[in-house]
Amino acid sequence: MPTASSDRTQTLKVKVSGERPACHSVQRHAESQGGRGEKSEINGELTSGSVLESVHQASGIRGMEQLREDVTCSICLDVLSDPVSIECGHSFGRGCLSTHWSQISAQGHCCPECWAPCSGDRMIPNKRVKNLVEKITKPLQEETESQGPGAQPEPGRPVQLVHLDEEENLILDEEALSRCLEQGGVGDAPVCLVSIIGEQRRGKSFLLNYLLRRLRSPDARDGSWMGREDEPLEGFEWRADEERVTKGVWAWSQSFWVPAKAGKVAVLLVDTEGSMDIESNKETSIKLSAFSMLLSSYQILNTGCRVKDPDLEYLEMFVQVAEVVGEAYGLEPIQHLDLLVRDWSSSRVLGAQGGEQHLRHVRQKLEAKSPCKHPKALEALKGNRSRCYLMPFPGERITMGSEGTLRDMGENFRESLRDYVTTLVSSASQHVQTDRHGEMLTGTQLAAKIKNLSDVMKKHHFGFSSPCQMAITFHNQRVVDSARTDHAVFLREKDGLSQRMVDCLKVDPSAMAEQFKEQRRSLLERCREEMREPEKETLLTALEAELAREANSFLETYRRCYQSHAINQRVMDRARTDHADFLREKDGLSQRMVDCLKVDPSAMAEQLVEQRRSLLEQCQKEMKESEETLMTALKAELTREAETFLGTYRRRFQSHNINKRVMDRARQDHADFLRENSMQHGLSQRMVDCLKVDPSAMAEQFVQHCRSLLEQCWKEMEEPEETLLTALEVELTQEADTFLETYGGRYQCHANNQRAMDSARRDHADFLREKHGLSQRMVDCLKVDPSAMAEQLVEQRRSLLERCREEMEEPEETLLMALKAELTKEAQTFLEKYRRCYERHAFNQRTMDSARQDHADFLKEKDDLSQHMFNCLMVTPSAMEKQFVEKCRSLLERCQKEMQEPKEALLTALEKELTREANGFLETYRKRFQCHLTILGQRLGQGLILLFAAKSSFSH
Repeated sequence: MPTASSDRTQTLKVKVSGERPACHSVQRHAESQGGRGEKSEINGELTSGSVLESVHQASGIRGMEQLREDVTCSICLDVLSDPVSIECGHSFGRGCLSTHWSQISAQGHCCPECWAPCSGDRMIPNKRVKNLVEKITKPLQEETESQGPGAQPEPGRPVQLVHLDEEENLILDEEALSRCLEQGGVGDAPVCLVSIIGEQRRGKSFLLNYLLRRLRSPDARDGSWMGREDEPLEGFEWRADEERVTKGVWAWSQSFWVPAKAGKVAVLLVDTEGSMDIESNKETSIKLSAFSMLLSSYQILNTGCRVKDPDLEYLEMFVQVAEVVGEAYGLEPIQHLDLLVRDWSSSRVLGAQGGEQHLRHVRQKLEAKSPCKHPKALEALKGNRSRCYLMPFPGERITMGSEGTLRDMGENFRESLRDYVTTLVSSASQHVQTDRHGEMLTGTQLAAKIKNLSDVMKKHHFGFSSPCQMAITFHNQRVVDSARTDHAVFLREKDGLSQRMVDCLKVDPSAMAEQFKEQRRSLLERCREEMREPEKETLLTALEAELAREANSFLETYRRCYQSHAINQRVMDRARTDHADFLREKDGLSQRMVDCLKVDPSAMAEQLVEQRRSLLEQCQKEMKESEETLMTALKAELTREAETFLGTYRRRFQSHNINKRVMDRARQDHADFLRENSMQHGLSQRMVDCLKVDPSAMAEQFVQHCRSLLEQCWKEMEEPEETLLTALEVELTQEADTFLETYGGRYQCHANNQRAMDSARRDHADFLREKHGLSQRMVDCLKVDPSAMAEQLVEQRRSLLERCREEMEEPEETLLMALKAELTKEAQTFLEKYRRCYERHAFNQRTMDSARQDHADFLKEKDDLSQHMFNCLMVTPSAMEKQFVEKCRSLLERCQKEMQEPKEALLTALEKELTREANGFLETYRKRFQCHLTILGQRLGQGLILLFAAKSSFSH
């Protein structure tokens, strides 16, 4: 027997929302009103007092719109439709409950709310809840759901999507298909296609017309959607006689919009010609099955009296066709299959329950034969996407030429029809058309696949004689399409290369022709290996001719491109040579200073521009079909070479000018040197700047600068004089010696002061590190509060400043004030951190103390329980140990969450402490448990002895 958890899991799988069922709505609302609306079970209904009181309270508190949530079916999460109550007292929509039970029937019938066992045939209409639903939904009525996004203004009519011509070929009406799947907002929306197939004259169109009535009345909460008693049945054409009505594939031109979790779903009704009709040949049936598969996400196989061998034979063929089409178009072969058995009379059990029994019988019958005659059909019927529904005989009036009115139906048939249609429509949003990966398909995407199938049928007139042949046809078509695609990609690649002159000239036309020949041969060999008979050679011959025609057309164009590129390449190479000769000539002139200074860089740039313009005009005249891209590339190339030359020319021109200004440059350098010395002398008064350069380094700088200046003058002066250079050297040396003497004394004073201040900084930093180390340990930190720590820092700072004042040479107040500010800032930064550490340690201490107290209370509680033998024996030592482990883990997790920046060391220590206490208690607990167990064993032994003695006395 399945467990409640497994039943609950199965129920979750069939919900639209994918969520756990909510509690019963009316009961939940009554309980939320303080107990004044109590539940009373009378024939599975709620008393009017509790319901009406609940309604009045809700209307006064939240309003009618909020109360709508309390009359929601916990299966579909929508307002209760045709509410029924079951034995446990809970209420659900009739269609939702039937669907739910049919999908988990193997586990028995249970309430989806409380999982209480109940009878599947006892669904009692709940009139009071039904009236309550009508009162709540009446003020909240919206526009009819069928008028969805972009809905068509006309009421809708049957349109023929596929018809047969005189030669039994199926012709797709693409305009009608577009009207049904690509217009009225359906093109961008998910679609649910309800398609019915089966033998002729079994009421397929009759059933679709009642589906039309239900979809046109989405807000009807009872059987009123079925129409008046005397209302004739309209919609799809139907007749109650032996003449066939539906030919080809028909659909209702207007889609109906139903709500879904992620928006709205367009529902389309599809009627298919009697596919098992003796007038249709097998190829036509296969083609119709292929179209029906693409035009169905909810497939109904309509059959009469019972599922017979011809039905299974047709189902076997249909599943094979569906698998082939699904493989070709990336779809699931069958998303949902209903076996609808009409005119059932073999048993009194009808509907989904009877259908499950009949379906089980059919599966057992198929499995009994070895080998199985219809393995594909058996596999489909065993899946959880298939179900069976039994409908009784509709009545003689219906079959003898009635207009399909309700008064002509038998009562059982009417009830079965209402139940089946309600169940189907309520679950339509769950059966949208998807691909093999579960992704929803829009109307436009589905229409494209159907059009493609029609094109394949037109190309292969003799490829649909059997599902196997159909699979071969699709396979060959994929192989041919793949070859065409690869050849087109290859052609586009070569066409792209031919547009680029460099790439084109690497492959002459004859080599390109060889490449195409090799590519064509490779594709044909691949096709020959992958394709299957028949039509193999015919398809290969046609493909070879097609590829050769495309290649010849491209090669003709390629030859012209190649010739044009060759001419253009010669013209451009000549222009490059002329430009290189011009640059070499100008480069030779720039080597001589006299010639170079005659032409400044701007004039040289104008000469280069003029030369480039002349060369480009010549190329424009001589090139064959000159392309702007080639001219632009050549212009960029010549411009780049000219700019490179101009860069070199400018540097040479500037070098020649520098040689003429040597003496002026020497004087300017000497003046800059003197200004630099004056700046260094001013900087030496500031300790920070002075200590950056010691006296020896400063002397080295002066020596290096003097040497550099003299060497520069020696190199740049024309015919330099030794006397001038010697006098300049003596003058620079005397000025440097005077400055260095003063600089040395100032540097020594600054160095002494710096050492005293650095010593104070180090001592202050050591003091802060010491206090910081104490602050990291909770015990030490809590001994000194932040105010006491602040006083210690002030005292330390005062002591260090007094020591600096005594040790410094010529102490400067500015330095001491800066040092004091520095130490104060460091102390304030430390104090801020210290305060946070102190507060954190205090908080952590309280958290850990609370955990210790909770653990002690828990230990005491368990110790008290262990004193009593009965309580002690209910928990084994290992279970008690697990409780302590869980308690310890819980307390540590709480500490981890509550402690500010929790430290692993504190948590580890706390864990050891709690574990130690738990181990001590567990040792005692084990002894008590063993003692209690011994006593209990002794008592049980005595009881068994007495029992055997009594039994022996009785037997005597």
